[in-house]
Amino acid sequence: KGFLGHPESYWDRVIVSGNRVIDQRGPGKAYNILTGEPILRRDPITGKDVPWEFTKSGHHCNYAIASPHLVTFRAASAGFTDVESGNTARLQGFRSGCRNSLIPANGVLNAPNFAHGCVCGYSLFTSLAFTHVPRAEMWSYSALKAPETSVKRLGVNLGAPGDRMSSDGTLWLDYPSVGGASPDVRITAKGPSRTFRQHSSLVTARDHDWVASSGVTGLQTLTIRLDKNAKTPRAYTVRLHFCEPENLKAGQRVFDVRLGGKSVLEEFDVVATTGVRRKAIVREFKKVSATTELTIDLVARTGIPILNGVEIVAED
Repeated sequence: KGFLGHPESYWDRVIVSGNRVIDQRGPGKAYNILTGEPILRRDPITGKDVPWEFTKSGHHCNYAIASPHLVTFRAASAGFTDVESGNTARLQGFRSGCRNSLIPANGVLNAPNFAHGCVCGYSLFTSLAFTHVPRAEMWSYSALKAPETSVKRLGVNLGAPGDRMSSDGTLWLDYPSVGGASPDVRITAKGPSRTFRQHSSLVTARDHDWVASSGVTGLQTLTIRLDKNAKTPRAYTVRLHFCEPENLKAGQRVFDVRLGGKSVLEEFDVVATTGVRRKAIVREFKKVSATTELTIDLVARTGIPILNGVEIVAED
C-alpha cells in the first residue's frame, strides 16, 4: 500500500529521503515509503532490532534537511543526527538559521549565516563550512530506551560530556549522564569519587583517546546492571581503561582491582606500567562471570584509585 501518512500527529512537513519518510519531531521516526512499515535499526547495547528514531533537545525554529548520512537541524545550537546510528550531536558556538541552513554537500557541511535579525546570543556569528575529522571530539545523545533484554555490548565512559559510538560498534555512555538523553542503564558508584576531564588531544593512546581523557578518582565500587531478569551467570569480556592525568610518579597511585569479587590486578600502578602520565593503557579480562550485574572494586594501596572507562562484551 505504501506510505499512507504518519500514524501519529507530526510537526509540519515530513522528509522524503531515498526510501524513507522521516518526520521532524523529536523523537522523530522513519517509515518505508513503499510499505509504510517502520524502519528499524540495531540497538547497539542489546543487539535487538528497534524502531529508528532521532531526538533533538533545545530550542529549534527551522526545518530539518536529510542527506544519505545526516539529518541536520537546529537543536539550541546547530545539530545533526547520524542516519546510520540515530545519535544526535551538537555543533557548539553557533546557531543555524530560522530556515534550512545546515546543508551537507559532497562531504562538506555548509552553514551559511541565515541568523540575521535573531536575538539569540551565540559566540560565532558568521558563515562556516565543516569537513569530517575522525579524531575530533564529538559527543552525542539519542532516543534509545533502557535495555529490556540482556546487555551484549556496552561502554561506560566515566566523566565524559556525552555518549559516543566507537568504530567497532560499542556505544559508550557518559557517566554521570550529563550530555542529554541516553539509554538508562543502571549504574551505581560508591566512594568519595571525583570526575575529571581533559581534551583528548593531550592523551597518548592507540585508540579510544576520548575514553582515556576523562575518568574518576577515588572510586571504590562501580556496579553495572547487565540483565535484571538473569537467573544464570554469563561470560563477558571486560576491558578496563586507565590513564593518569596528574603529574604523579611511580608508586604514588597503587591499587588492586576486583571483578565480581575476584582479584584481577594487584598493586596496579598506571604510571609504573606506562612510564609516563597521560598515556592510556587497557587491561582485558575474558570469561568474567556475571549474572544480573557486574561489580568492579578498586582497593587503594597508596593514594586513591583511578578508572577511566569500562567496556563489556558478552562472549556467547
